Amino acid sequence: MYIVFALMSMAGAWVAWRHNPLYSTKSTLRVLAATVLLVAASIFIIVAAVDLTSGRSESVQLSVLFGVIIVLTLGMIFSIQAVSVPKSARLTTALPPSTQILTLHRHSVYRWAMGSAAFLAVCGLICAVVPGNTRYVFMSVGGIVLMLALVLLPVMYVMARKFDRALTSLEMNPWIHWQYSAAQWQEWSGIQVERLKAVPATFVLVRDWRQLAWVFASIIGGVLIFSPGRLWEKMLYALSCCAALFIWAELAAWDSRRAPEKYRAKLRHVAPEAYFGHDGLFCNGAFVTWLDISVYLTSASIDARVPRSLLFFFDKIVPNPYGATQATRIVQSVLIPAGGDGDLARLQKELSERCPSARIALS
Repeated sequence: MYIVFALMSMAGAWVAWRHNPLYSTKSTLRVLAATVLLVAASIFIIVAAVDLTSGRSESVQLSVLFGVIIVLTLGMIFSIQAVSVPKSARLTTALPPSTQILTLHRHSVYRWAMGSAAFLAVCGLICAVVPGNTRYVFMSVGGIVLMLALVLLPVMYVMARKFDRALTSLEMNPWIHWQYSAAQWQEWSGIQVERLKAVPATFVLVRDWRQLAWVFASIIGGVLIFSPGRLWEKMLYALSCCAALFIWAELAAWDSRRAPEKYRAKLRHVAPEAYFGHDGLFCNGAFVTWLDISVYLTSASIDARVPRSLLFFFDKIVPNPYGATQATRIVQSVLIPAGGDGDLARLQKELSERCPSARIALS
């Protein structure tokens, strides 16, 4: 069953990449070649590390192997990112030495780091207090979280810093910069929240229970047919998976219902302005790239509803370890201020050149 999930994930990733405007045969072959070389080099280094520590104590061997795996994982991630992003999609991160770099994206990384540290501290405290074999459960959980933190947090920080530098560059040298009065922004924020409330819910249990039932039946059937073990063990595992999926769906639906008011609270604390530049759009407290491996513009048009605004649609590629890679849609509306119509011709020209595969209709 896991092989089926892996094949579905690989097929979905290929389809998503094939539809990305950055796709080319040359770039695909380059990434494949780099991946093969990196995997081969990683295997060689791991074998060498095991051979060099073969006469040492078990604790030394495990520590060295743990460190090597962490370093190799980070090296592979950064190397593949560097190889896979074409020159046309690289963000503008070169800034004058004295520039004060924004910290919009890094703030979320700091919160994740503090949360991880707090969780590991709790696990350590429990291991020190709880007697017997129970402590090993928390040691195992803490070890998994530590390994994930050592890999994910550096990657998240490097990516966040790159986006912060690109956003700083965008604000220093924009194509267009629109600003709004406090009254305009308050009115526009209210309109956006009301439009968000009018969007139909993606999941309602009373309406969509049949779809969920089919998923549950597929999980139970797959576990019973392909998983080893006794019948009651397989049923317990399948029902646990179904319960987790149900809870996740309900939490997602609950978060979706809260989205309008969360968005209203967010808009109260962001600057009433919009930036358009070479790398992307910054408005409503969000920086979205025009052209990237995971997020790219698909269309831009004028929304004639009062008050007139620009409507941008982006596709965001979301990996799914249990199935095909998904493409979710990001919608960004930008209010056209008084006198802003004179900027639309330039924006039409710049976006048409920057995103030739997107549908641009701003003039």
